[in-house]
Amino acid sequence: MAGAVAAGTVPDVIKSWLGEQRLFLTALCVTAAAMFAGINLWQQRSRGVGIVISLPKSTWRGPWSSQWSAAASDHARRHHDSCFVVRRDIPAARPDGDAAERLAVRATRKDALDLAYELATARLTELSEADPSTPVSLYVNAALPDAFELGAMFKFNVQRELRGLSGDARDPDRQARLQSDGEVAELTPAVGHALVLPQRSERAQSDFFPSIRISSRLKEPLSPAEVGRAMVLAKVIEEPDFEEVAEGTAVAIVVHLADNPLMVAQALRVAREGCADTDGRWERCRAALVIDGGPANLPEATADFELAVRHVYAAWRSWTVARPQYAELRPRLFIAAPAGVAFALGWLFGHAVKAVPHPYETSNDKGEPCISS
Repeated sequence: MAGAVAAGTVPDVIKSWLGEQRLFLTALCVTAAAMFAGINLWQQRSRGVGIVISLPKSTWRGPWSSQWSAAASDHARRHHDSCFVVRRDIPAARPDGDAAERLAVRATRKDALDLAYELATARLTELSEADPSTPVSLYVNAALPDAFELGAMFKFNVQRELRGLSGDARDPDRQARLQSDGEVAELTPAVGHALVLPQRSERAQSDFFPSIRISSRLKEPLSPAEVGRAMVLAKVIEEPDFEEVAEGTAVAIVVHLADNPLMVAQALRVAREGCADTDGRWERCRAALVIDGGPANLPEATADFELAVRHVYAAWRSWTVARPQYAELRPRLFIAAPAGVAFALGWLFGHAVKAVPHPYETSNDKGEPCISS
């Protein structure tokens, strides 16, 4: 079309160049050239690559819906130049399984997580060699302990900055509310090219939305305005109703950022009575820290998701500094939150903290489950 237009108009322009319309024709040519150049650059822009990682649970807990993977793949194809899918089944131990079966399940789970990470990293390495500026979206669907551990694996990935997606960062209602508080610039940073973790949306008008940008900014201290907003999202309970276990060898970090009303009470109970983490280590907790979002989900906005993660990290750091007597105890995470939050927390402190899978294994020999939902 551009060639046909040029062939038909350029001769006439040349013929009329020496007339009175020279200024007009010059402006017209410059405008047309700029327009065609802009269209060409827009068409050549890189929309990046979507990497879909699906880690469905298998065995006794019931079927894992495949709708998420289909929706994520469709979203990745619509919003990126290409899509790459990684799927690995994660085994789950049966309630009546013996110690040998549970050991085999943990080993198989570890192998599956390692392979999923290696496949995703291989694709990232390939992209970095071709064009390091290519934006990448990492779609993760996994049980929370698996998402947490996968995030810990990405902590030392040096391909590019890692970001998480799970909300409309340009929500007009959210923007208006922040504008009235004078916090737009502080709480709503721009989203640029990076490795992205999209989160499934519960809103009818959208399917995925940006949640968390994984970067060193998540470790920055909260400003006074951010502290106020963070306390609205979740309250920090440094001294929960928890009977200290003198012989306990661990510390419980209870993060409740999803609407699960029984989660906090049951997590504190099994932390006191003893339970196993993802490595199968059975321990009792001597103390606990609770970050409780109450009976509500996080708002689907990038600023709020990032702020919630920073809030949890800051609360944990502050708690440990104020209680040096617990420095030698092993921290373990009890979590009910969006997968993006679990991934981000794994990236932040998954190298030092172990997650406790749900349903909780409360027996050292039988592994009897404690199901809260």
